[in-house]
Amino acid sequence: MSVTGRVSRALEPRMARARGLLAAPARTARTTVVIGRLLATAFVVCFLTGLYSHLLQEPLPGMRFPTWPGLYAFTQGLHVTVGVAIFPLLLGKLWTVYPRLLLWPPVGSVRQVLERASVALLVSTALLEPAIGLVNTYQWYPWPFPFRQTHFALAWVIVGSIALHVAVKLPIVVRFWSRRSAAEDRSVTDD
Repeated sequence: MSVTGRVSRALEPRMARARGLLAAPARTARTTVVIGRLLATAFVVCFLTGLYSHLLQEPLPGMRFPTWPGLYAFTQGLHVTVGVAIFPLLLGKLWTVYPRLLLWPPVGSVRQVLERASVALLVSTALLEPAIGLVNTYQWYPWPFPFRQTHFALAWVIVGSIALHVAVKLPIVVRFWSRRSAAEDRSVTDD
């Protein structure tokens, strides 16, 4: 038997035991979908308000914006408030799905490798983007890159990653979008 076969055989019972210990009634596909749609909405609101701010600071040729008093203050207040609200939503979403990290074998096909890579990109940018945004509210810049350009670029990566993630998970999202009975809801680790 190969080394990978022996490692796989040794790790499978341990991973199954860890998944069992992490099982919780709230870790369901329905909970994941509900938190996910709130999180996606929050990211879209931050993206749109951030895009508005970016276009005010660097308008495209011929672009004009209304000059209503307080509009910019409102959009930036919304951007920061929703950006801070992303933290508990993101942690809640990660809490509902992290037992999936303990699946063994971790990947079984090229599709699963691509899906896990896209999720890794989504999670890493979704953690970094609000973190550097929060640090920006204190006007503290401990990093060597320009904040505005990096924050703007990461926003596009997040929106693209969310669109890809929703497309991949669309069957699960559709199944659990509306309220269902608890009997129809399956654990996230079953999907």
